[in-house]
Amino acid sequence: MGFFVDRWPINDYADLERQYGCYREYLEGLRERLASSAFEFALAGWHYDHHDHRCLHDSWVEEIKIRENSEGERGHIRRLEISLLLFGASHDGTTELTYVDVQSYSIGLPSSASLRKIHVVHADWLVDEVRLSDHGFVLHEILFSSGSRWLIECRDIRHKWTEHNK
Repeated sequence: MGFFVDRWPINDYADLERQYGCYREYLEGLRERLASSAFEFALAGWHYDHHDHRCLHDSWVEEIKIRENSEGERGHIRRLEISLLLFGASHDGTTELTYVDVQSYSIGLPSSASLRKIHVVHADWLVDEVRLSDHGFVLHEILFSSGSRWLIECRDIRHKWTEHNK
């Protein structure tokens, strides 16, 4: 069940407002089931406010790291973590998203000669949504203007905004 990603582009702003209302209601219903930082990230006032410099829309991927952290006496307990660094749309800050205890992920990049010609890879972050997976984990789906689609299932999402001095 998607709210924005599967319906993009949305050209009817009244429909977009209805979908956003349904999305907020959905998330409010998950308050006790989602990790608190993932819940706060999903419902943050700035998240979809294009006037707020922290808004992810039109951000660019700067870096993605996939790490297997080890625990235990022999380092045999492995946990997957993904960190994503985004350059803000207003070019005055960065967002770091950390996906904790990743259960599954799919990071796709369509093959497109037209994007390579203009030196764009993922291109602009268009829209994202946080949902609850069938296994009870946080599910974050992201759509980029290149057609790239990411789906990350994890225990929690941590968010950090760093403003850059001009």
